[in-house]
Amino acid sequence: MERVEFTPKWLDNLKPAMGAPQYEIADTVVGGLRVRVGSKSVPDGRYKGKALIISFVLVARFPPAKQPTRRVIGQYGRSESGLSLGDARATAIAWKEAVRSGIDPTAIKSDPDEARETLAPDAETAATTSVSDALDLYETNRLKQLQRGGAVRRALDGKEGILKDLKDYPIRALTRADLAQRVRDRAKIAPISANRQLSYLKTFIGWCVDEELVDTNVAETIKKPSAENERDRYHTLSELAQIWRAAGTLEYPFGPLIQLLITLPMRREEVAAMKVGELFLGDDKRPDDAEWVLPADRTKKKNALRVPLSALSREIIKAAIADSERPADSDYVFSTTSETSVSGFSKARKRLDAAIKTAREKVAALEGAEAEEMPHWVLHDLRTTFNTHACERLGVDAAVADRILNHVATATRSKIMRIYNRSELYEPRKSALASWAELLKREVIKADKRPSAARRTSGRKRLERNPPHSATS
Repeated sequence: MERVEFTPKWLDNLKPAMGAPQYEIADTVVGGLRVRVGSKSVPDGRYKGKALIISFVLVARFPPAKQPTRRVIGQYGRSESGLSLGDARATAIAWKEAVRSGIDPTAIKSDPDEARETLAPDAETAATTSVSDALDLYETNRLKQLQRGGAVRRALDGKEGILKDLKDYPIRALTRADLAQRVRDRAKIAPISANRQLSYLKTFIGWCVDEELVDTNVAETIKKPSAENERDRYHTLSELAQIWRAAGTLEYPFGPLIQLLITLPMRREEVAAMKVGELFLGDDKRPDDAEWVLPADRTKKKNALRVPLSALSREIIKAAIADSERPADSDYVFSTTSETSVSGFSKARKRLDAAIKTAREKVAALEGAEAEEMPHWVLHDLRTTFNTHACERLGVDAAVADRILNHVATATRSKIMRIYNRSELYEPRKSALASWAELLKREVIKADKRPSAARRTSGRKRLERNPPHSATS
């Protein structure tokens, strides 16, 4: 089903159905509202050749039906004699409110004018939009413009969303007490996530104030439920080897993706959405010139970046592109659906953690010790890990490391250095990433294949491991 934000101009220019009695298109502003376009065309005049019959319909579970059905609201008119888009949307919202109250709004309908007079909301009722309707409007007018708009919507009313059980409430009925309690409940399970969701909630309610859907932002004075500290977690090379090995037990796309995040310390969202068309993987004449051109609209800082690729990163990418599980027609390096980049990181992370835990338990059993869990970490810590080892072990300049991470002059407050840090620094970055790849091959990847000292001296059987996703394994 095609989805479009209806406008009068767009409706005026709809073409009649070709090869079928009719077709439908859904509105992105009011959920459930559609236009049904017939096959007849306007015979003459200004709109000659355009669709003659355009009807507004609403798809909803009209009582007492349990399944969604279509009901006609009225026929769109290009003149004052027909139903306007504004009236159609207002009527659709009123009908949806009636349906939530267990009333079939079409049962009391005698003619379109009377139905609109009876059911169309007055100023107060129109503002009593449901939370779900308000979120639909917010997504259309705001979230679709944001890089992480989908994630924000899920944080608000998704499976773990703050508003997931309030979607049918009138937006004006939300109270500070209701929202604060839900934030506290969420914080008991995921403290930092609750902070983020509260931030999204405040922004959403603030937008509702601007749109006059509510009078005040009832979430504004709710305090963050959890204290946050700047993350300084980084992995030892031994821990990094365990993560690399565990990633090798995961199939495409997550196995190679996690290993690429180790070799190429960019942001997770940037790497996950990598497109084949953004890559130059080198050729026989220029094998060391492989690079990834990251577009500005996909970076946090909104600045395009040429990313040099080490031989190790290039091998992982080439193997991922050639993987039999990857849809051959996909534009994305990491995809399972062809049309979109990879998702489902939480489930993959659980499998990764389980593989790490199992490997630690096996090693501990061989050494006669009790297994310890790897300290808590997040994928973002792989960036901190690179920064720490690159600067301390490899002597990479802090400004170069910042540029690799696509930070904006965090290494220094000097004005001159901030300007320097905005430069490409391409060759220094290329050299630093090549050195990082060599360190990984020497002390992380090869280390995976060696038994620990305790196991060598004990003469016990070597622990078998699955190979990593790369040509170096």
